[in-house]
Parts: sequence; structure tokens; C-alpha cells
Amino acid sequence: MSERISFVVPAEMKKALEELQQQTGEDKSTLLRDLIGKGLAETRMDIAVDRYVKGKASLGKASEISGASLWEFLDELRERSVGLKYSIADAEEEITRVLSKRKG
Repeated sequence: MSERISFVVPAEMKKALEELQQQTGEDKSTLLRDLIGKGLAETRMDIAVDRYVKGKASLGKASEISGASLWEFLDELRERSVGLKYSIADAEEEITRVLSKRKG
């Protein structure tokens, strides 16, 4: 289900959107949905990595927060040069999560 929202953007941003629209050939709504979707995914990943680095989320929980699979999240950590902090508790949590997904 879609819902209509509206917001005000600075003139520079509107110009940049119009330029992208010309380059992509997409209508404004499609372009904005794509941009917002990418921004949301990137922000979720940033939050997840930050929580993982600060020890506020386990590897499994951080991958859930990010919306990415565990392997995608591990790739992101590698790309950002973030070392792993993987404990026995993390391993147990991952095993439980994988097993519960198989049952459900």
C-alpha cells in the first residue's frame, strides 16, 4: 500500500533532482522513491555498523538492523575495515536464529 507524503526541498536539491530526472528518464515519483529507498538502506547500515562497533548490538542483531543478510553485513564490515567482535554468545544467537528460520 502506498501513501502520499509531501516535503519541502531547497532549490539546489530540486535542481539536482531535475537533472537526475533528465539523465535517468524516470518520472519524479519513481526517482524519489528510488533515492529514498537507497538512503534508508544506507542509513540502516550506518546505524547497524555503529551499534556493532560500539558493542551495542551483536553481529546477528546488527545484520538484522541493517536489513542485510549476515554475509552481506560481514562484507560491509570488511569494506569499512571493521574488525569482527564475535563471541560464543554471538555464535549461539546465530545458530538459534538460523534454526528458527528453518522451522518457520
